[in-house]
Amino acid sequence: MQHLLTEFALVLLPRGMTPKRFAAMARSAFVKAASDISKLRNGRVNHSRVAAQTGLTRADVKRLLKYNAFASTDRGQTALERVMDGWRADREFLNHTGNPRHLPVSGGKGSFEGLVRKHGGDIPYRAVLDELRRIGGVIDVGSSVRLRESPGLRQRHDFAFLSPLLPVLVDGLRIVSKNTPSKALQSIQRLSLQVESDVDLAIVRDRCTSSAQSLLEGLADSLRTEVTIPRRKRRPAISFTVTVLLAENRDKKIQRSRPQSRARIRARGSA
Repeated sequence: MQHLLTEFALVLLPRGMTPKRFAAMARSAFVKAASDISKLRNGRVNHSRVAAQTGLTRADVKRLLKYNAFASTDRGQTALERVMDGWRADREFLNHTGNPRHLPVSGGKGSFEGLVRKHGGDIPYRAVLDELRRIGGVIDVGSSVRLRESPGLRQRHDFAFLSPLLPVLVDGLRIVSKNTPSKALQSIQRLSLQVESDVDLAIVRDRCTSSAQSLLEGLADSLRTEVTIPRRKRRPAISFTVTVLLAENRDKKIQRSRPQSRARIRARGSA
């Protein structure tokens, strides 16, 4: 769980997700899951059973079922966002046209240091400045800095990039949760290919991409048959999904300056 959540944090943190907002969404998700399990025959949710499963009070359960944390506009702003919002809206840090003005890095009123002291909480202004530089939120102009609207900042709080991965992740979780470890391993096959150069990586990438496409197209052609089911024997829809996920994990030890031949590629498979 720690490994899984750490990987989530590494992806979500640069997008502006905060521990506070993640915790609020997690509470709502657990209550939603428990409510789906605890529905009565008439479709109503048994709040007492949900409370028993989640460890929350019935009052908390009732409140969370009414409150949609995922649709909430309260994102739990980070210090960076509070500082940037203050820079855009606080008259002390605007020019005569109402735009964010260049601020001297240190000093009292009207400086970046003063901006962070006023809007950034107890975080040192140097730490905020370093982080804004890292994400491209400011540009140094001599001994001053100016606010910059970078593409990376516009992507914050946009999690649509997770959409292609969601079906794969959900399928994997359902497989391992509903089957014994041995049966789950039969459903999840994994092959790792070790490469030693960028040339080898390009070869493996192209070969795996074309092979995966040919595999899926071949399966679709060979298994695509029309089955007519009599109305009286109609069964719930069942689907079988084949997903091929190609992932590149770059190791710092890869040698970029010395191309290797195809014979140097070593393959290692694990199921």
